[in-house]
Amino acid sequence: MVTERKISRWKNKYWHAEYTLSNEGLEKMMELMSLTNKIGTDGRSSRRSIWVNVPNKTDEGDWVNIRFCGAVYGPGDVFYEVMLDDISVMSYDSKSTDRSIVDITDMLDGLIECVKLVLSLAEKGEYESYIAKVPYERRRGAIRRTDYYDIFPEARESYISSLSQDEINELMESGGCTDYIEEKMTARSFYEACAVVYEALGMPKEKTAGLHCYEDSKAERAFYSGMTPKEWYYLTADGRDDGLYMVPMDDPVHFLGWLRRDKAYFDYKYLSGHEWDFIQKFSTNMQMMVTEDSESGNCIIHIMGDSKARSDDLIRAFLALKRAGYGVTLNGYKEIVGRLNETDYVGIVEFEKNLSHVDTIAGHDVRDSICLCDFQDESVVEKIIKATEWEDLDTVRLA
Repeated sequence: MVTERKISRWKNKYWHAEYTLSNEGLEKMMELMSLTNKIGTDGRSSRRSIWVNVPNKTDEGDWVNIRFCGAVYGPGDVFYEVMLDDISVMSYDSKSTDRSIVDITDMLDGLIECVKLVLSLAEKGEYESYIAKVPYERRRGAIRRTDYYDIFPEARESYISSLSQDEINELMESGGCTDYIEEKMTARSFYEACAVVYEALGMPKEKTAGLHCYEDSKAERAFYSGMTPKEWYYLTADGRDDGLYMVPMDDPVHFLGWLRRDKAYFDYKYLSGHEWDFIQKFSTNMQMMVTEDSESGNCIIHIMGDSKARSDDLIRAFLALKRAGYGVTLNGYKEIVGRLNETDYVGIVEFEKNLSHVDTIAGHDVRDSICLCDFQDESVVEKIIKATEWEDLDTVRLA
């Protein structure tokens, strides 16, 4: 019998395993595939999903979501993957012959048992009533932010709390962009734009002991009466700059050639792709990128990010560049304003995670998420459940 303990052991033992099966294991896998092929799919996808309740230490048991993906695509061309609660426990590819042979017949026997149970329930028309008992803690949903804030008013008060109402009004009136662009962008103007943001965010200028930093010329330091914007950039940024540090400071042609990856101005031996990570450790939560207008060759600066945690910094950076006269766009304006106007949705997921990309839950695009298991007050959980639009669980339709 498949139990919660066995499921946990399979997750730990075969986590993201890639291997070649023994002859017995291959026969078991093909038997499992023949059973899952009886589950109908929508469209061209080979993905199939089932829910099974397995015994644990409680009377309610434990629900596990099992997903199967793959098929026989041709002679000697078989791919099959099994995931237990988003954890890949088997990834078989017949074309990969240099992998270790692993005995997983015990897991395959258990999976066959689970699929047979689900097929039996589906044949009797009982599967939907069976999975109706899957707890909301294991489901995905989306709650309107205004409803979420009504339950947690402190979250409403804390969002971008360090900004004044005047700054928020200025952001809203701007539409997230300026109506002008940089006619002649240079390396110097990029470094100076970074310095404008560093100043607005209060980034330190002190060099950390042992940290390798770029040292500018005496003439440059004299021009800026101290630390130069270029030095500040290499003190603060990720540093893997695609050779930006070699671009002449005041040559717009060379900067544009570097931006275009033109071989005359760009050397691929310096390729790292992190030049826009202008604040180390902020990563994709906040970047500053320069793009070129394909027709005019003029440039515009983009503040990239829509992270909830970095919203204050993103807004402050955009406003600082706007006030300094730069052509700038806030690529995240829509999401930030959605939070401010409370018109967007918050995702309800099983395990809270930072969504680095937009996720679609219950038909709504979400960037922020919460997890029901984080709340101990049952009355609060009940309020969230009632206010949430829940995704339908995958049904099993016989092929």
